[in-house]
Amino acid sequence: MISCRPSKWRAGISANRILLAAVSARPFVRAAADAGYEVVAFDIFNDMDTRAAAAEHRRIRFADGGFEAEDFWQQFCDAGLRPVDGFVYGSGFETQPELLARVADRCLLLGNKPEVLALLKDPRRFFPLLDSLGIDHPQVRFAPPVESQEWLVKSGGGSGGVHVRRMSDDTAPAAGRYFQRLAAGRPVSVLFLADGKEAQIVGYSEQWVAPDDAGMPFRYGGAVSNIVLPAAVAARIAQSVARLVEATGLRGSNSLDCMVEGEMVRVLEVNPRLSATFDLYQPTGPCNLFELHVRACKGQLDPLPPIARGAKAHRIVYAKHDIEISAGMDWPAWAADLPPPNNKINKNEPVCTVMASAATADQAAALVHARASQLERALNSFLN
Repeated sequence: MISCRPSKWRAGISANRILLAAVSARPFVRAAADAGYEVVAFDIFNDMDTRAAAAEHRRIRFADGGFEAEDFWQQFCDAGLRPVDGFVYGSGFETQPELLARVADRCLLLGNKPEVLALLKDPRRFFPLLDSLGIDHPQVRFAPPVESQEWLVKSGGGSGGVHVRRMSDDTAPAAGRYFQRLAAGRPVSVLFLADGKEAQIVGYSEQWVAPDDAGMPFRYGGAVSNIVLPAAVAARIAQSVARLVEATGLRGSNSLDCMVEGEMVRVLEVNPRLSATFDLYQPTGPCNLFELHVRACKGQLDPLPPIARGAKAHRIVYAKHDIEISAGMDWPAWAADLPPPNNKINKNEPVCTVMASAATADQAAALVHARASQLERALNSFLN
């Protein structure tokens, strides 16, 4: 039988202490705590449920698409004054792998190396890599196309879709951006585990966007797990994952995003770190997904236990107006990432995440959208 307690766990002794950083850390912190880890969490929201699951929580400033480097570094060093057994990360380092390299010099990195992150988030190297591996992707250019209607402008290292614009709406592309032809189809994300050589598919999800009125038409809105794909499509995506793992040495839990049109698969990006859809899958065996991530980072790709049946969905609720959440807010049980009382939230900023589970992906999606609408109506009472 596989034991899934942390490797240094002993009865009566405190669990392994790890540092965990992500723009929104709650799902990873909770999974790590459930796996028996003592977690020091770093994120930008200071949500109530993140703090409840963490042994210690530190709020990090965010600027220009990533953690504010010196603020993060100071707090990281302060937290590291006590011994730690590793550092785990989600989004927040894509634009500054050099900051992740500083972390790796100080403690064990339970995730991909900084050079892997840098490679996969650099469009001038990532898309040629896909070409060399025979993996399809939308056409990419680094000079503005003459015809703008069918092209997007993206930032290298961007995440969460907030950096994506239609070229026709982008009046002054900044340095570090590239141009990608708009791809038709269904936005699909595959979550997988890897040990540096081989990969295991955890599941396929469909993603949604949450357009705002401030020029972010492709902002991440949520996803639903365990979608049904044609066998040929699933096989093609799995083959792309296998080739990328073999070529780059990816480790741990990662995700690949693509557009699926018929049986055609076009890869958009790889997220070489804990990603949003991690929250949508839970193995039914003794190991949870976080412990499987840690083991895979150490080169141990255990057989994947069965994933819980049915489907799970989450949707981010963004503020449609400036609001201030009072201490009297009665949050439903299906809401997560809850802001602290008396917290001011500006228009277009995330308020919380709504969760739903059902027998099928379609049913879970319908339920999560209905719950999000219900919560948005309740939030109207907190208008500034």
